[in-house]
Amino acid sequence: MKLLARFSGLALLLALLGLYGYLAYFQIEADEQGVVLRLGRYARSVGPGPHFYLPPFELLERRRVIVERAEFGFRTIKTGPPQEYEERPLEKRMITGDQNIVDTEFVVQYRITDLRDYLFNARDVEQFTRDVAQAAIREVVSQRSIDAVLREERRQIALETRDRIQELVDAYGLGLSIQQVALQEVQPPLEVQDAFRDVAGAEQDKQRLILEAEGYADQIVPQARGEAEALLNEARAYRETRILEAQGETARFNDLLLEYKKAPAVTRERLYIETLEAILPGMEKIIVQDGGTERVLPYLPLGRRGETP
Repeated sequence: MKLLARFSGLALLLALLGLYGYLAYFQIEADEQGVVLRLGRYARSVGPGPHFYLPPFELLERRRVIVERAEFGFRTIKTGPPQEYEERPLEKRMITGDQNIVDTEFVVQYRITDLRDYLFNARDVEQFTRDVAQAAIREVVSQRSIDAVLREERRQIALETRDRIQELVDAYGLGLSIQQVALQEVQPPLEVQDAFRDVAGAEQDKQRLILEAEGYADQIVPQARGEAEALLNEARAYRETRILEAQGETARFNDLLLEYKKAPAVTRERLYIETLEAILPGMEKIIVQDGGTERVLPYLPLGRRGETP
């Protein structure tokens, strides 16, 4: 009987140890992180794989570390189809750097990188992250004009907001990695949307006219440059011609002066004859020989019929 009692006690002990081992065993999946608390205080962090802990002295906290999504300015009520959303006007209304109001809906995607920091450095990390995200995007938007927010710098705003949120969560040690910030609808308030559409249309007309002007400039400027170059070439050629003619006239005059110094009378007579040869062929003239006036009436330049003398 004593042997049976001892055997039964040993079996019971082994059963209790097996049950305790079963209760102490846990498995952390690939998309999870775990933290073991001993008497309410942090003891160790555990990654994916099989582990053991010591209940009730130790307590296990585990979280999935998949990418989480936080929506701002709206909430998804039904994924659909069709999708249904609920607007949150106070979350999306912001003021730009040029004192305009803009409604900005955006989404922040993040994941847990350190479960210990996530659990112990803030009481409500999700709400804290929402507050940090709203503060960050309002800061970024307040540094830009309404045109930059609506059209020109949407991608840059998203990137700067992501970096700013990451800086803040790192400063507070929240154990999060900000994966992405995506701007959804960004538009002026409903009351002034028509006016902004008119402004956007005017801006498009402005850009169209600028492109047309640049195209006309690309066409007319080379033509004007070609004409200017042609005029310059003509002017250079004319200058060279006049210089050469002047040099020739100067050389001829110097030669003539040299001959004149040698024989002034002969040179004057030759110049006189050459001048007459140059002038007389183009004139209407009558030649009267010596003594011819004794037999005919002297010639009077009365002019032709119908002409005034």
